[in-house]
Amino acid sequence: MHRMLAFWQIAIIAYVFILLTEEGMIFAWWYKLIRRLPDVLYKPLGGCQACFSGQVSLWYFLVMRFDSYNFFEHLFFVAATILTVIIIDKIINYGA
Repeated sequence: MHRMLAFWQIAIIAYVFILLTEEGMIFAWWYKLIRRLPDVLYKPLGGCQACFSGQVSLWYFLVMRFDSYNFFEHLFFVAATILTVIIIDKIINYGA
């Protein structure tokens, strides 16, 4: 999969997953499970959109690019995913 497409896909999936953890949604049970954890665990497991997307992209890149790892590509990939989630959130919540 093309790397540029991959960080967009991860950002969209992470954004939607966080939306689906709200009360009454299909993954609300996940939020109830993690909400009592310390912030260092709570945020990357779904308590924060940017933190969660960064965590998913960090591990995705390590698994998918393990054979040809590049530290600076990894940093860019994670940063691009987090920035994309923030932009998606701003677009969706514009005027709200």
